[in-house]
Parts: sequence; structure tokens; C-alpha cells
Amino acid sequence: MKTNREPVVVEQFHYDRVAPDTAPKTDVQVNINEVTATGEGAAEMMARGKIFQFAVPFNVVVEGFAVSGQMTQIIQLLDFKGTPDDLEDQEMQRLSRPLVEYIETLTYQVTAVALDQGVQLDFHPETTADETTTNNDQ
Repeated sequence: MKTNREPVVVEQFHYDRVAPDTAPKTDVQVNINEVTATGEGAAEMMARGKIFQFAVPFNVVVEGFAVSGQMTQIIQLLDFKGTPDDLEDQEMQRLSRPLVEYIETLTYQVTAVALDQGVQLDFHPETTADETTTNNDQ
């Protein structure tokens, strides 16, 4: 499926140190809301396909720290006239992957500074939730 993508927007990103015995947690969601173009050229833009805002709120606790926040991106699905429910799981994962990669990248960069070693999160889709594994890069 062809798309027109706006840049990923970091709406929120928060890092906290937590006690080493804090229970691990992975809560990464993908939410989709249909948006409508407005202004000059809006009708022509909307004729090319539906426009959605993909939002990925997250709250992850691993290895003595927590990260939370939200990434968003506006994506136009060219020649697509359906609803988000019409998208297959694999297509949803492909469309939302750049937002998840931002979480992984920002976490690595912040932990490289805060902990003097980057922690690489590696999210893999599951049928009900995302899973996290970590690798320390020294």
C-alpha cells in the first residue's frame, strides 16, 4: 500500500530511574484516528485516499529505568477508502513501525547519556501485545 507520511512527532518522552526491584512492564499501543484535510486543496487531497493519525502511547519499565510518552504521525493511505478495521495486522505493524523505532532510538540515546551505556529495546509484535527484550551495548 502506498502512503504519504508526515514526519514522526515526539509528543512526549519521559525517562525516570526506578528501583532495581521494580517489576518490568511493557505497554505499547497503536491508536488510529481518521483526520480530514482542511483548507485549500483539501478536496483533492482527500480524493487520493484516507488520512489517519497514528499514535503510539507507551510505558515501559526495564533494568532500573522507565520510559513513557507518545509518538504520532499523520499518514495518508493512497487509494484506500476503508476504515482502520479493514487493515490487516501486518499492514498495521508496517505503518506503525517507524513510531516504535523512535521509541527504541530515543531510549537508546537517553540511556547512553543517563546510564553511560545505551539500552536497546527491541519490540516484536505479538497477537495481544508488544514484547520487549533488552541488550546492553557497552
